[in-house]
Amino acid sequence: MTSPQRIFGPLDHSRTGWASAALAIGKPAADLAVQGPEAMPVTMSNHTHVENWFELLTRPLWGLAAAKDTVPADLWAGIATALARALDPADPWYVGDVQNGGQRVVESAAVGWTFALAPEKLWEPLDAKAKDNVAAWLTAAYTAPVADTNWHYFPVFVGHGLRRLGIEHDRAVTTGHLDRMGEFALGTSVFEDGPGGRVDYYNPFAFHTYALLHYKLCGDDRFVANAAAFARKFRSWFAADGAAVPYGRSLGYRFAQGSMWSALAAADVEAVPWAEAAGFARRHLDWWWQRPILDPEGRLTVGYAYPNDAVVEQYLTAGSPWWATKIFTGLLAPADHPFWTADAAVPEPVVEPHKAARAVHVRDRGGHVTRLNGQAWHPWARGGQEAYSKFAYSTLAGFSHSTPGPGLEFAVPDGALMLSEDGRHWRGREDSDEGTIDANGVLTIAWQPWEDVTVTTSLEAAVDGWHARVHVIETERTLHTGEGGWCVPRPGHIAEVDETKAVVVSQGIRSEIIDGVSAHQSGGRQAALIEPMNGTHLYWPSTVLPVLRGVLEPGKHVLKSLIYIGTEV
Repeated sequence: MTSPQRIFGPLDHSRTGWASAALAIGKPAADLAVQGPEAMPVTMSNHTHVENWFELLTRPLWGLAAAKDTVPADLWAGIATALARALDPADPWYVGDVQNGGQRVVESAAVGWTFALAPEKLWEPLDAKAKDNVAAWLTAAYTAPVADTNWHYFPVFVGHGLRRLGIEHDRAVTTGHLDRMGEFALGTSVFEDGPGGRVDYYNPFAFHTYALLHYKLCGDDRFVANAAAFARKFRSWFAADGAAVPYGRSLGYRFAQGSMWSALAAADVEAVPWAEAAGFARRHLDWWWQRPILDPEGRLTVGYAYPNDAVVEQYLTAGSPWWATKIFTGLLAPADHPFWTADAAVPEPVVEPHKAARAVHVRDRGGHVTRLNGQAWHPWARGGQEAYSKFAYSTLAGFSHSTPGPGLEFAVPDGALMLSEDGRHWRGREDSDEGTIDANGVLTIAWQPWEDVTVTTSLEAAVDGWHARVHVIETERTLHTGEGGWCVPRPGHIAEVDETKAVVVSQGIRSEIIDGVSAHQSGGRQAALIEPMNGTHLYWPSTVLPVLRGVLEPGKHVLKSLIYIGTEV
């Protein structure tokens, strides 16, 4: 595996340079997709193979449409031919009917987006029969049922395409979807992803990015103020080196995390100073440009910071990662726009409580971001507990997924407290209350891993790389405890472990955990270093993790710990 920088060279942060980057990322997917479904790699997915292929064909269009004049004519011709076949009911490549909704509706949005921006590239080359087939399929997609989530935006973008092509459609459908999404608003900046849904990257890379692009296409600004308000909070999700704090599902879409900064430029909405928006977008793409996320042919792989389908959800397939190309929608801003010409601003340390997101984001003096997290798990998504329910997440140290097996090495409690009845089978936080954030930025959550065990956890961070956790545990059963600091890469690590403290340094990263209670007191724990199961971490194939371990008898106990992550100087 290799990085975009190794294959395509360093990024040029002019508009021309980003257009070249959009083509570099999108073309390998399109080149494979135009060969048809049989060329599509077989990967894990809960969709059909032809749906997976349709992702590969359409998702790169989010970036290619914005870079339309940089895309070679023969590539556009190949995409147009493949799309015509995909939407022809009589063709072996037919992607299937869309009337009943499902994954095809998701990808219909990219088709509508491209017709709205570049009909001369994708629509006009089609013959009359192909146009009839495409129009019929898109019209059906426009009125198809959708999941009651951010999916309501997909028919909206189909509608934009139909409008640009002059195809008759009922505008009330768009209005109904937008009205429904307005009901998901939590205050003035955040949307829940459907009733009871989480606040995660689907806010910036779905709700707000789509709202801004919708405004760009038709001037409807109903959600622009929400997007602008969110952007001001969203700054604290990004480290000074460009990394976005990994949290929640669909992290396999990679640099889609930064798409909102580009969408602000596309819509010409200065929610934050352009020097800041430009800086966040450029550094974020730079961070990904240096990661080994491509296969030897230059195609995005499934995984996060390296290829690993064990850390993504059941719905991600080989075509899914190209939603990352939404970061290139900023190409709709002209070359003289401040998004392209401003000197990038450098972010400062900050402690940013965000009550609607049930989180506190802290950018420390080293530029790294820690998210203190009050949200609970997403039960239907594979890896939902790890992605949503840890107490802390880090741009420098990422996080781990658990994997089946006995022992803390399989449970991998980085950023978490795990409890066990036998010391072999571990249970962490799943459901919890809504949590509170006080005036000092202390986040408190109550959770109940068993009916006769209650835990109240308080979290507080500072800008020096440390954060504190306090757990008040009332239990009617004997419990083993395992609490983790942050993982670091295993190769070349150097560790120092004593009774109450474990420190490990690897590849310039220092991770430390200290027990705040004497090991000889109730609740006191022993420091240790464990080697989690390989392939469980988002950033590194193998890791080590400093932990605190102990045993609690029935009664009330207070566990305290201090956790550090930073770079060695």
